[in-house]
Amino acid sequence: MNQYAYRDSSLSVDERVRDLLGRMTLEEKAAQTAAPFGAAVDVHTPPETGWGCAAAALSTLGLPPRETARKANELQRKHIEGTRLGVPILLAEEALVGLKVRDATSYPAAIAQAATWEPELIEEMARTIGAQMARLGVRQALSPLADVARDPRWGRVEETYGEEPYLVGAMATAFVRGLQNSIEDVPLIATLKHFLGYGASDGGRNTEPAQLGQNELHEVYAAPFERAIREGGARGVMPAYSAIDRVPVTGSKAYLTGLLRGELGFDGLVIPDLAAVGQLHTKDGTAGDSCQALAQALRAGVDLDLDNKVSSDQIVEAVRSGVLAEADLDRAVSSVIRAKFEIGLFERPYVDLDAVPETLDSTEERGLARTIAEKAVVLLQNDPINGTPILPLSSSPRTIAVIGPNADRPMGQLSSYSYQVLDSITKRFALAADPQARMEDPNQTAADDAHLLVESVPVVTFLEGIRLRAGNDSTVLYESGCPVAAEDRSGFAAAVEAATAADVAVLVVGDQAGINSSGTVGEGLDSAECGLPGVQRELVEAVVATGTPTIVVLSHGRPYVLGWMAESVPAILTAFFGGEEAGSAVASILFGDVNPAGRLPIALLESVGAAPVPYWRTLQPGSYVDGSTAAVFPFGHGLSYTSFEYRDLAVASADVPTDGLVRLTFTVANIGERTGDEVVQVYGHDAIGRTVRRERTLVAFRRLRLEPGAAARVTLEIPTSIFALWDAEDGWVVEPGEIRFYIGASSADVRLHTSVTLTGADYLPGGNRALASRTIVEDVDTR
Repeated sequence: MNQYAYRDSSLSVDERVRDLLGRMTLEEKAAQTAAPFGAAVDVHTPPETGWGCAAAALSTLGLPPRETARKANELQRKHIEGTRLGVPILLAEEALVGLKVRDATSYPAAIAQAATWEPELIEEMARTIGAQMARLGVRQALSPLADVARDPRWGRVEETYGEEPYLVGAMATAFVRGLQNSIEDVPLIATLKHFLGYGASDGGRNTEPAQLGQNELHEVYAAPFERAIREGGARGVMPAYSAIDRVPVTGSKAYLTGLLRGELGFDGLVIPDLAAVGQLHTKDGTAGDSCQALAQALRAGVDLDLDNKVSSDQIVEAVRSGVLAEADLDRAVSSVIRAKFEIGLFERPYVDLDAVPETLDSTEERGLARTIAEKAVVLLQNDPINGTPILPLSSSPRTIAVIGPNADRPMGQLSSYSYQVLDSITKRFALAADPQARMEDPNQTAADDAHLLVESVPVVTFLEGIRLRAGNDSTVLYESGCPVAAEDRSGFAAAVEAATAADVAVLVVGDQAGINSSGTVGEGLDSAECGLPGVQRELVEAVVATGTPTIVVLSHGRPYVLGWMAESVPAILTAFFGGEEAGSAVASILFGDVNPAGRLPIALLESVGAAPVPYWRTLQPGSYVDGSTAAVFPFGHGLSYTSFEYRDLAVASADVPTDGLVRLTFTVANIGERTGDEVVQVYGHDAIGRTVRRERTLVAFRRLRLEPGAAARVTLEIPTSIFALWDAEDGWVVEPGEIRFYIGASSADVRLHTSVTLTGADYLPGGNRALASRTIVEDVDTR
C-alpha cells in the first residue's frame, strides 16, 4: 500500500486529515458518513469504498469473545486491504450496562448506577467496560445517557441517571472519564446521548417534541452534557429524536453547531440516533425527501448517518444534484477521519486474538457488578412490627416465602440495553420474519412473552440469592403468583398459601424491560399510569392480607406511584434493574450482611397526574382537587440500618464575592450500632434572581463509610459559578445576593442549614466556569 502522508503518524492530525480528504473521490467521502446498523445490514460484507462506522456489527454475531474479535479483525482487514485508501472502520456498540456482546458482564441499569451516588464506582465500571471493548476492537460506545429525566411516564428513565442535572452530570462525566481512559494506548470514544431535551418530551411519550425555553434548556438539560464534555472530555455526542419548540435537533445548526460545538466547546464526533436523519423527512417534515434530510443533517453538524440502510448513494446524489454542497460533506468527513486519527485507529486497527479472554465476565467483573448492585439498593421503608423493624431479617428465619413474577426470572432484572434483553428481542423479530421458524405465536410481543433467546452469562435471581444466603437451616418456598403484565390471577391461591405458611414473605414485583415491544418499560414503552403492571398490585394486597410480615422488592425501570404500597407494606426496597448479581445483592441487604445506602435519583410521586414535576417542587406540594404534587419517597431518599448525626456547621465567610468560593464545614457521625454509608447531600437556593430560580438544587454530595461511633469532618468548596443563571443577553451570570444552603440525608431530610451573601457586581464566568464542587473528608478523633 502506498505510503501517503496521511499514513505518517509523525504528522499532525490536521495535516493527515487534509491529505486524506484531498485524495478521496466523492463516493469515498460519502462512504465515510455511513454507519449501517448490524442487525439490519450485512456489515461484514462492505462495498469497495467501505464505510465510516458500523454499529452492532459484533453484538448481533452472538459469538464467544475470541470469535467476535476475529470477526472484528476480518472486517477491519476488508477495509484496510480491500479499499483503495485503506481507511479503517470505526466499530461501535452499546455499553451503558456493560459491553453489549455475548459473555460480557451485565451491570445494573443506569438508574440503579445513579442510586449508588458514587461516581468513582461508575468510573471503575466504565473503565472495565472500556478494557473489554478494546480487547474486541470496539472503539466507540454509544453510551452514556446525559438526559435529565423528570417524567416517570417516559419509558427510558431506566437508562438515565435521574432527574437532577448535577447528579446526572457527575455520573455521566465519571462514565466518560473511565471508559475513554481505560487503556492508556487505546483511546476510545464515549458518546453522550441524547442531545438535547429528549427526556422532556410531551406527555412522557418517546420521541415526541419538547416544549422548552432557553433558560431551562441551558440550566437543566444542557448542563450534564456540558460537564461531561468539559470535565470528562467526551469525544462523541448523539442528537435526540426530539424537536425543541418545533425545531428537530438532528437537523438544527443552532443546536449542533451553535450550542454544542460553540457554547459547550465540543469538538468530537456527532452520530445521530438510529434512523433519526430519515425522520427529518418521514416524521418531522422539515425535508422533502431522504436526500434533503441527509443534506439538512450534515449542514447542521451531523457527521455520520446511523441507519438500518446505507445512505452513501443518496449522499452522492445530493451533492451531484446541488442539494448538498461538497464543502458541507467535507466538514463531516473530516470529522469522521479526524476521530479515527485521534484514537490511533490507523496505527492499531487490529486486536491481538491471543489476548482475548474466554469470557468477559470474570470473577472480578462479577464482583464489581455485585458491588454496584448492593450499593444501588434503596431501602424505601422499614416500619417496625411489634416495635422492631422487619429488616434486616434474623440470621435464619424458619420459613421464607419468595413470591412474585420477577422472583425467579432473569429477564426481570436486566436493563433494556443489556445484551440478553435487546438481542433476544432482535432474534425474536428475526425468527418472526423467518417462514421456517417455529414459534408458538410470532405475533406475540407482550411482556410475558419475553424470553431469553441468546447465550447468557449466569444471572443470579432473587430466589437463588435468598436460597443461597438462607442456607439449609431455612425452608424457602416459591410461587410466581402472577405474570408481569397479563391479567392472570390463577397463581394467587398458591402464593397466598405459601405466604400463610411462612414466617416472612418476600415479594419481588416490577417490570420487564423491552424496546418498543416485549416489555412494560424501555424505549417506546411509556406509561399513562406508572403503576405496577398487570395484576401485581392485587398480588401484593393478597399476600399482605395473610398477616405474614411482608417485604416488597421492586425490580423495575420505571419510578412507580406507590402511595398505596407505602400505607400497607412494612418494608419496601428497590433494586431497580440490578443486573446479573441482583439476587445476591438483595439477599445481602435482606439479611443485613450489607447495610443499604442507595438513594433515589428520582422521586417517586403520589400522583402520576403531577408529572413532570421537579423534585424541589414536591417539597412544596400543591393540591389538585383529586391529587397532589408531593412525593411518596423524595429525591435523595434512602434508609439505613444505622443512624447518622449532622452537627457543628461552620461557614468560612458569610460574605463571598460573586466570583469566589463558598466554604462550608460540618461533622457527620454514625451514632448507631452498625457500620454504614451515609450519602451527604448539599442543596442550594439562589433566593432572588432576574429569572425565577429553582427552590432547591443539588450542589454537592459525597458517600461516606463510617464505623459505629466514628465521625468525619466534611469540608465543601462550592464555586459561586454553580449558581450562575442563564440570561438571553448576558449569557451565564452570577448575581449578588443571598444563597441558602440545606445539608442533610435527602432533599427532604435537612439536618443543617445556613446562608451566605454574594457580594460585588454581576460576574460573567463564561463557558469555562467551574461546574462542580470539591469535597474534602477528614476523620474525626472521637476518643
